Amino acid sequence: MNPVLMGFGLAVMIGSAAMVPFAKSSGVKLGYERGLAAGRAECQQDTIDELTVLITSSQYLVTTAHTASQQLAKTISDRQQADATSTRELRHALALTAAERAQCRFDAVSLRHVESARDRAAAAAAGGIGSAMPTASGHE
Repeated sequence: MNPVLMGFGLAVMIGSAAMVPFAKSSGVKLGYERGLAAGRAECQQDTIDELTVLITSSQYLVTTAHTASQQLAKTISDRQQADATSTRELRHALALTAAERAQCRFDAVSLRHVESARDRAAAAAAGGIGSAMPTASGHE
């Protein structure tokens, strides 16, 4: 065998052997970094999924609150209209007998209107704002 080639072959083998720990170290580091990146990506995806659920839940709650707010506004409006109607009826009934009231005399119709208004007010106060409004006729 040629001594130069043997020497060159020996030098290549020694050089290759010296590079094995470096290559192994680089491979381990590369694998670690890839694993770390995959773990981070999975964690980020879990966070995105959780935030998506939170946003969806929040949108549902906002929609529900808006619906409840509109229902409450309608109930308040209905209450105001019922109050205005009963006030108008009471004023009309009292206007018919204004002269007699000045002498502290009330006719039966006026007293029935006052009593009916008192009963409706008591029912509305006891039932709360979300309950059905008693009507002037006494039927709900």
